[in-house]
Amino acid sequence: MKALMSTVRMVRKPNVQGGLLEEALAPIQQDLAAVTDRLLSYLTEPLARRVAYLITAGGKRLRPALVLLAGRCGKSPSRDALIDTATAVELIHTATLIHDDIIDQSQLRRQQPTFHHRWGTERAVLTGDYLYATAFMLLTQLRTPFVMRVMADVCQQLSRGELLEVEARFRLDLTEAEYLEIIRQKTASLIGGCCQCGAFLGGCRPEAVAQLAAFGINYGLAFQIIDDCLDLMGDPRTLGKSIHADLDKGAVSLPIIYLAQGLPARRRKQLFGPLAASEHSDSASVARIAEEARSSGAIARAQDRAKTFVREAQQAIAQVPLNGLGSAYQQLAEYAVNRRS
Repeated sequence: MKALMSTVRMVRKPNVQGGLLEEALAPIQQDLAAVTDRLLSYLTEPLARRVAYLITAGGKRLRPALVLLAGRCGKSPSRDALIDTATAVELIHTATLIHDDIIDQSQLRRQQPTFHHRWGTERAVLTGDYLYATAFMLLTQLRTPFVMRVMADVCQQLSRGELLEVEARFRLDLTEAEYLEIIRQKTASLIGGCCQCGAFLGGCRPEAVAQLAAFGINYGLAFQIIDDCLDLMGDPRTLGKSIHADLDKGAVSLPIIYLAQGLPARRRKQLFGPLAASEHSDSASVARIAEEARSSGAIARAQDRAKTFVREAQQAIAQVPLNGLGSAYQQLAEYAVNRRS
């Protein structure tokens, strides 16, 4: 447990971050493989077959992994129920990615053309809806009302978070608290729900279920903040998607909030004017904003905020019996703030 509570280290060699995730998920690799097989078995119908390329293109499988890991923390894990729930979670996540890419007009996902770019917007919207419905059909077979309630609430929060983000576009007066509420709903809610459902299906005591859910919420907040930092400074080849895409569409992330707060009014208007005026600025203007976020220390400050949430995630499960998985959760914590994709 002492290792779990140790300070998260930010300085690591670039090629180590992928290894951290692999090490963290090593105890559940067989079950993750079963989730992938289960996913593909639900994509055999002609209507859904097109989405298989996104599944086989990779992805971290972080959300189903968190279901499986939390389930292992309990005294009576039901492997079949955990695999089915993890599969449903990945179907929901894939649906959100398809819909998000439409909203953001993204061209790349996991180094592949986005679904709507490849098959058209109409098919993309309907396929995302189909994946949501398939996920809940799978969840109903569990006959576990608790899991159904949690995931239904999560899906409502995902939609609410996306709506809030759209409404907040180009708002340079967006506060940190408002931003955190947006990402709590659009990202952290699903990650928290994964941990909560996994712990419940694993037979954890109610307090442990709540503590693992709190881990997921804080971990999800950190994960999204780092994601927003990577949109400003990441390598597109490593990320598997374009950078500056969020900023170009007017999404105000934590580094941008910190940058705007630290600038004199005249400089703020000069820097952000083209973005706010046209709602579709040129790439040079967006690149200048991203560079100033880096050089001003705004990105570094946001990274520090993410580390704070990771520490809170670790503290949330400090008293949870982790059944030998303490090192896995520690590696997940380090991965969250060291990742490059």
